[in-house]
Formats: sequence, C-alpha cells, structure tokens
Amino acid sequence: MSEKEALRELALQLVDMQTQLAFQEETISQLNEALAQQQRDIETLQTESRVLRQQYREIQQQPAVGAEPPPPHY
Repeated sequence: MSEKEALRELALQLVDMQTQLAFQEETISQLNEALAQQQRDIETLQTESRVLRQQYREIQQQPAVGAEPPPPHY
C-alpha cells in the first residue's frame, strides 16, 4: 500500500469516526431529553398521588351521606 493510499484510508476512517461521534452525540442528547421528561412526569405523578391520597383520607374521615349514628348500645 502506498503512502497516498494509506493517507486516503486514514482520512476515510477519520470521516467515519467523526460521523459515528456526531450520531452518538445526537443520541445522547435525545436520551438526556427523554430522561429529563421522564423525571418531570414522575414528579407530576408523585404530586398528583399525594393530592389523591390526601383527598382519600379526607373522604374516609367524613361520615357517609344519609348514615345514621350508631345506636347508643354500640
């Protein structure tokens, strides 16, 4: 292999590596954004879950509509 061919091969390999690096950087960026969105979604769900648990507790503490108090012998 001549020196010129070797340099051409190295240049092709360099271009290939640069292309792969650019693809990997884009993939990492997309994964980072997906992860950030998932974290926001988790925080929203946790907040909603806390609110729903609190509402459930409040409902459980209220007497049932139309319910009569237990008779005195209870």
